[in-house]
Amino acid sequence: MFFSFFRAIFYPILYIRNIILAKRLRVIAYKYPIKYIGKYHKKYYKKALNLTNPSTLHEKIFWLEYNTDTSEWSKLTDKYAVRDYVTKKGLKEILNPIYDVYTSLPSNLDSIIDKLPMQFVLKTNNNGGGTAIIVKDKKTINYKKVYKQLKYYFYDDYGKRTAQPHYSKIKVKIIAEKLLLNNRNPTYSLDDYKFFCFNGNPYIVNVIQNRNLENHSYIDQFYTISWERILYGYCDDTPSIAKPSSYNEMVSIAKALSSQFPFVRIDLYEVNDKPVFGEMTFTPGFDTFCYYGDKVLHLGNLIDISPYLINN
Repeated sequence: MFFSFFRAIFYPILYIRNIILAKRLRVIAYKYPIKYIGKYHKKYYKKALNLTNPSTLHEKIFWLEYNTDTSEWSKLTDKYAVRDYVTKKGLKEILNPIYDVYTSLPSNLDSIIDKLPMQFVLKTNNNGGGTAIIVKDKKTINYKKVYKQLKYYFYDDYGKRTAQPHYSKIKVKIIAEKLLLNNRNPTYSLDDYKFFCFNGNPYIVNVIQNRNLENHSYIDQFYTISWERILYGYCDDTPSIAKPSSYNEMVSIAKALSSQFPFVRIDLYEVNDKPVFGEMTFTPGFDTFCYYGDKVLHLGNLIDISPYLINN
């Protein structure tokens, strides 16, 4: 009885408090992005963010974000425009087929869905991960829900609210593309292979398996480039993920796409034993701030920012 009364009073207050805090943080991210990232850095790592003399991976990436020309980041973070870059690298065959692209929010979703196959994916080109709308059977689609999601993603200034301004320079589009399926295990999503690359050299691979976009659950493992598992000093009893059949080809692709950048993460999938391009990410995990924690901080020593310091 008491617990029910407490929950009825406390939960609404907590909900309102969280909304107020979220709005306050968004204002800080909009107006004072360095303050915003500094606040979260101190929260997670118990020390101040050092952008005067950056040393960790996060510090150096943030330094590059705010002290260099990131126009190329914007172009290649754009999930549609990056396709030209991949094609110019001679890798057109790894691109996932696109059914259509829309430059405005459709007023009549029915007319668009009718032209698409039974299964497809809808996503915007200017947002972070986890925003894809997966449709496995359009006969059961909830049009109102899908439109509401698309509207939010279309008008959401993801770059501003996460202090990643290179995202804000992307002209928003909606992409309808082929739904990629895991043929080996249909109950699982495709394994996502994330290559951390430094000046064209893939260094480690973060593998995400069985991702569920609804509850954000997944298996999360790290490997060296020679596919030796990295446990980072903590206990993880999940079985190791098997090396993909096309792994050597994936490594070559990651090298080719990352060759001109001090750091970029190249995301790939495997379908029918062939690599498929996912995206290029220059500020990985920063939408939930420092998602990777101290697992990758030491990799900052692989980024040389001295050429940029001369220009600044």
